[in-house]
Amino acid sequence: MRRKLLTVAVACALVLPWAGSLEAQVSWEAPLMVAPATPTGWGVYLVDPAPSGGIGVSSTWRPGGDLGYRAGLAEDAEGSFSVFGGVDISGRLLEHSDDFPLDVHWVAGAGVGIGDAFLLSFPLGVSFGRDVQVDEVWFNPYVTPRVVLDGYVGGDGPNDDRLSLGVVADLGVDVSIDPGWAIRFAGSLGSRNRNAVAIGLSFRVL
Repeated sequence: MRRKLLTVAVACALVLPWAGSLEAQVSWEAPLMVAPATPTGWGVYLVDPAPSGGIGVSSTWRPGGDLGYRAGLAEDAEGSFSVFGGVDISGRLLEHSDDFPLDVHWVAGAGVGIGDAFLLSFPLGVSFGRDVQVDEVWFNPYVTPRVVLDGYVGGDGPNDDRLSLGVVADLGVDVSIDPGWAIRFAGSLGSRNRNAVAIGLSFRVL
């Protein structure tokens, strides 16, 4: 998995010379939508990614619970369309028990938002959650706080090429009445204009 993450980072670095202007760039990981019990399979979502004023779409593919890929298209704050994509990985830290009621996973990733400029983002954090079955309904609430290292590249201003560190948290829930699919909703709250929401369907692979 480390090799896959390195491959994404190298690919992002190779496209830097073709960048253009800045801060309105869409972040690929807001919201990140990674829980300890993230559904596997294919997902499609409507997104309102900060700092965009418009709606976008994104698609995810999770061949396993610990690895995910995504790509999408959204309108940025300048009214232009940006594309974004990335990869996330996660792993178990704690499993729920009589002493601690939640599952805890570490979460990391790498991705890029490309519009008039480039926004490279590298999140690292933890996800707390616990999926439960109530009669015929499966619930999966979670919270995912993380720090994100951003690299802005290609802006027109003298300070546009820079690094910054932000703090973000997802609040999300997945709901399903059928093992083949789930409704997923998440919102991000945090610094660097990452107040964003997403809602859609994930077609689960059991």
